[in-house]
Amino acid sequence: MSGVLVPWDLMVKAVEANITTSQKWVLLYVKRWLSAPLQLPDGTLAGRGRGTPQGSAVSPVLANLFMHYAFDLYLAREFPVVQFERYADLCRARHKSAYSDSGIMPTGTCS
Repeated sequence: MSGVLVPWDLMVKAVEANITTSQKWVLLYVKRWLSAPLQLPDGTLAGRGRGTPQGSAVSPVLANLFMHYAFDLYLAREFPVVQFERYADLCRARHKSAYSDSGIMPTGTCS
């Protein structure tokens, strides 16, 4: 998802859908991570309004959660006969040749 800035409201909804009442602290930290300012090389802080903080430990987790709703469920709903595998933002689509003896499957990225 290079270059895509995820809207925070959608990210927060995805997190809320995957936590229990006793895990509300997770939502608090996600909101803090998302809204943390970016420190520029000169030391000044720049506010952000979308996207996840790159290089943080939480960014890949949030990206995978968002991709589950934005990509995986979309494909399952709109193209139910297409089989695919996704790890982070990398995809592998399966088609007839995937089931041949050679086991060759085309690969590509989801972006």
